Amino acid sequence: MEAAKDLTAPPSYSKYAFADQHNLVLLFGAASFSVAFASPLPILAGAAGELAWLVLGSRVPAFRKRIDRRLDAQRRARAENALDATLAELPATYSRRFLGIRRGTEEILTLAQNRSDMPAAELQRTELGLSRVRSTFLDYQLLSRKVASLIDATPIAGLEQEAAWLQETYAADKDLSVRMTIRKALTQNQRQQQQHQQLTSVARAIELRLTMIEKALGYVKGRATDGASNQISHELDNLLSEVGSAAQLEPVIDEALSGTGPSWPLI
Repeated sequence: MEAAKDLTAPPSYSKYAFADQHNLVLLFGAASFSVAFASPLPILAGAAGELAWLVLGSRVPAFRKRIDRRLDAQRRARAENALDATLAELPATYSRRFLGIRRGTEEILTLAQNRSDMPAAELQRTELGLSRVRSTFLDYQLLSRKVASLIDATPIAGLEQEAAWLQETYAADKDLSVRMTIRKALTQNQRQQQQHQQLTSVARAIELRLTMIEKALGYVKGRATDGASNQISHELDNLLSEVGSAAQLEPVIDEALSGTGPSWPLI
């Protein structure tokens, strides 16, 4: 937990300056000289140098860049580990599909990096955009699995058979109390069928967005090879804007589960 906090919080360059292996070697050397010569001068000189290093050395741009690169590599490794853990929990069809997206984004980034005319700022924005595309695709896949499990919990064929049986029973039975109970069961059945239809619409909307991302990446890849185009990040931003966030469909799922209709078109 503490390590994760270190990676997300602003880095303490003084702490990393103190933990630097060269700094620790010099401190240990100063302490060893003090012991060997029975004199406090080496350790005092080492302490003075240590203070200067912590105050001044931690502000050196080259040192800070090295620390930033190290922390960035650690963040990437942590993100990759979390992603691999998530993919391991997904069905094989889901994980294969996501790996296809990851390969596609890596190819686009490689094409952009190999272009000598690509501005550094645009390359950075492109890398960030591709990361967001991968994250959005995975979010939709996780939502798709959730909706699929809800749909499977109430198979429409069983609900339709139950409705037919209830209607036949209702028509045949003359007892008012029994007929009232059957009417309540029919009402509940109708709600479940409506819920199933709404969830199916959500599932279709999710699939359309997943397909949109897959097809759009092919177009973006073509743009990445076009020497006249330096706006790959713009294409990615447009894609993300059109697809939207998977979180936008969460209220629609809640509405379906609560028995109310969707408040806006899904497709």
